Amino acid sequence: MIRRYDLTTLRIDPDRPVSISYLGRSYTGYAGDSVATVLYANGVRIFSRSHKYHRPRGLYSLDGECANCLMDIDSVPNTAAETTPAVSGMRVAPQNVKGSPQRDLLAVLDRFDRFMPAGFYYNHLHKPARLWPAFARLIRRGAGLGRLDPSQEPGLRCDEIHPAADVCVLGGGPAGLSAALAAAEAGARVVLLESRPWLGGSFAYRSTASGHSQALHARAESLARQVLDHPQIRAFTSTDILGAYQDTLVTACQNGGPDQAFDRRYLEVRARGLAVCTGTRERPLLFENNDRPGVMQIGCARRLMRHYGLFPGQRAVFSVGHDEGLETAVDLFDLGLEVNGVADYRLEGQSPDLVAALKERDIPFYKGWCVHKAKGGRQVAAVELAPLGLTSQRELACDTLVASAGLTPVNGPLTMLPGVTQKLDEQTGFYLPANLPGTVSSGGRLHGYEDPESIEASGGLAGFKAAAAAGFEAGREINRLQDRLSGLPGPAPGGKLVCPPVKGRKAFICFDEDATLKNVRQAMDQGFDVPELIKRYAAVGTGPGQNGVPGHNLPLLVSEAAGRLHDPHVPTTRRPPLKPVLMSGLAGSNFEMVKQTPVQASQDRLGGIMERAGVWKRARYFNPERDPSAEVRAVHNQAGVIDVSTLGKFRVFGPDALKALQRVYVGDMSRVGSGKVTYSAMVNEDGCLIDDGVVVKRGANDYYLTTSTGRAGLTVEWFRFHTRYEDWDYSLVNLTDAFGAFNLAGPNAREILQRLTEDDISNQAFPFLGYRELTLLGEVPARAMRLGFVGELSFELHVPASMMQAVWDRLLEEGRGHGLTVFGLEAQSILRLEKGHVIIGSESEQRTTLHDLGLGFLWSKDKDSPLTVGAPALQRTEGQPGRLKLTGFTREPGLRPPRDGCLIVDDAPRGYVCTARFSEALGYCVGMALVEEDLLKASRELQILEDEAGQERMTVQVSQMPFYDPKGERMRM
Repeated sequence: MIRRYDLTTLRIDPDRPVSISYLGRSYTGYAGDSVATVLYANGVRIFSRSHKYHRPRGLYSLDGECANCLMDIDSVPNTAAETTPAVSGMRVAPQNVKGSPQRDLLAVLDRFDRFMPAGFYYNHLHKPARLWPAFARLIRRGAGLGRLDPSQEPGLRCDEIHPAADVCVLGGGPAGLSAALAAAEAGARVVLLESRPWLGGSFAYRSTASGHSQALHARAESLARQVLDHPQIRAFTSTDILGAYQDTLVTACQNGGPDQAFDRRYLEVRARGLAVCTGTRERPLLFENNDRPGVMQIGCARRLMRHYGLFPGQRAVFSVGHDEGLETAVDLFDLGLEVNGVADYRLEGQSPDLVAALKERDIPFYKGWCVHKAKGGRQVAAVELAPLGLTSQRELACDTLVASAGLTPVNGPLTMLPGVTQKLDEQTGFYLPANLPGTVSSGGRLHGYEDPESIEASGGLAGFKAAAAAGFEAGREINRLQDRLSGLPGPAPGGKLVCPPVKGRKAFICFDEDATLKNVRQAMDQGFDVPELIKRYAAVGTGPGQNGVPGHNLPLLVSEAAGRLHDPHVPTTRRPPLKPVLMSGLAGSNFEMVKQTPVQASQDRLGGIMERAGVWKRARYFNPERDPSAEVRAVHNQAGVIDVSTLGKFRVFGPDALKALQRVYVGDMSRVGSGKVTYSAMVNEDGCLIDDGVVVKRGANDYYLTTSTGRAGLTVEWFRFHTRYEDWDYSLVNLTDAFGAFNLAGPNAREILQRLTEDDISNQAFPFLGYRELTLLGEVPARAMRLGFVGELSFELHVPASMMQAVWDRLLEEGRGHGLTVFGLEAQSILRLEKGHVIIGSESEQRTTLHDLGLGFLWSKDKDSPLTVGAPALQRTEGQPGRLKLTGFTREPGLRPPRDGCLIVDDAPRGYVCTARFSEALGYCVGMALVEEDLLKASRELQILEDEAGQERMTVQVSQMPFYDPKGERMRM
């Protein structure tokens, strides 16, 4: 195809060729091309086959509004070829074809559409029931677009940023650029997000003179340069808006390229003011065969020419309903395109200058006419035009049909905001949002403005309003622009026509799901009378385009059919993401963001095998073979130490500190005495265990408490939430990172610790469940507790994080002669399992209450305190039958333990294994399981099924806990 390289609006660089492969052939384009424009320049017209009928589909828009040009690019399926920059070496393949896009063997399905009416799978494929499994396999095999190859590594570079802004502007067209400049002028820091690779919007490819005595594309370039050069504005192009939420939170995903350090970058912007200037998209005109390759939007045809130097075809016919269509026909004719006719369904309202321009060029103009049918096999060959009243008909030969019913606002970000509704504006024919939050403003073509100066003024007004919402002084400028806008042309009138009176079966309202006008009528005949229901029943707008193509037309069609033209239906609800996005794009960079304890480096040097534990990295083993038995033996027979710095640590103090503790803990915190630790738990409103730990009283109204590692980050909010309506005077300080901690356990633990302190730590001076404040190494303050989690004599010591390394090093040095071994989480899990101690998340789940876990004794029923969180649920569930109960079990010596998570069964699943390990100290396997209570009463044996596909079962014996040292004598030494 011949290209024009002499246009000032080109976005390609003819001096930088690129080459991509497609169906075994190499195709050449230029830097700035998208994959779609490279293929189009080389004669490719069929890009895919449709989802249901496998009809040929071609280039329709250049913004990825539908599934027509979704392709497999570098092993990533469902990639929008229109918006993906072409890069040398790219491998491009079609999808949803059996054979090739030109000759798809499944195209025969197009002849059977009469057997697939709206909702046919709901009404027919579920009966008879015995055939449903076969139908389900067929449906699943045919569902979805594209195929993932698990063996391929796309190798995408993903990143994420959270740019700071006072004002966020959505849209980089003339209104958005004006809004950004206005907000920056008011003093705000501005972040601007634009989906296309460049700024300028509709001005960027139009040459019509503006009120600034320069072509619109030159005006766009001027505004873009001002924005890019402004020190208070950050502009992000190629950035798709994913969602807009309360508190002006905006999420987006930016597409990068070879010249950038990322391929996908997730953005999250929380500004204080939001200006939405997202402009418009074209509203499709519906007619028979409106999906044929060669049918395209006005903006697609014009941008092909103006940005990429590509003629959309050789001979074109236009069928439009607004002045931009007439303007485009004149523009493309002047650039060399043969235009065989222009039909405009409007009976009046056309620009006289544009009508005169058509006449000057001898382009046939059909006022009040519209296209009724596109003819041709795999591509448009001719079109049938007729007046809306069908009083006559004319066929025009062409290979390109530029069709558009009008414009529709891109208001997805606005309609997603809480409380925002939509209403049809009679002047513009737009569905415009109402009840916008005070922090949100909007402007530009989104409101129907078409005059260039009105667009800029409206955008500037939106920018100043957003800046005012962010706290900047902009009242004078707002008044000035409001006065100016009142003297400029207002929103242009728009039409409501969706389609001429078509009788054929193949007028598509949704390209993604092959949904036709006939399907919509079938759904309405079956009683689905609102767009939200029809959308789902007839699959209108449920594909990758997410209602972008049919979103405006569907409510108009339904309203017309229901006779509700004066009270029309509104479009269906938009939900995030507004544009399809890869999960890797949402995940962002592959950096492992973890916290480190003060002595993690020392554990690394000792050979610690680190694993993720919430926000932390913790040592699981200290043996390259991942065998913890030596670590367990050391704790039982000599001594071991484990880093527990990840535990949550908090100080609660103030006159009402006790009330706060009583509110969130199930135990009676008034019984917490000085010099001892009290073990207690927190439950949620359902009585289910969410945290456990110890509480220490350090002084009058002054408490120190610990929480589990996983709960440390949530404790402050938990206290705050459950006391938010109380006028209580207390303070809560998070000391988790301020203190390191270690647990020194084993028969030799006291002797080793005594070498670090001069304080008396004898059993008489420091008994089990005691609390003491010691001095280590002569100057390091330590908060010490006698606890029994691992079943041996143990001391848990909390020391300032800055001193933790010094204490740790000295501890290892002094313990060397006493068999001290560093142990990890796996050894700790075996030790606590032998004692029957619960770990939250291992032996508990969202259904398990304190009673289910055998911890009901922690609940003080009669404590004199404000209502404890979860107490009503604990009252209701105490003794409740039919619940899962925690039980211990053992297995005969010589037999291996079952795997964690295996089902416990009889004739049906009756529970599952929580944790099971081999205990070297006992010589056999021990474990804990959650089992239905009636099964425990009926049998002292449990059957475990490890392989759900097999029949072999493992037998274990129900056992009392603790398994090891049941009297707890070793903890009290």
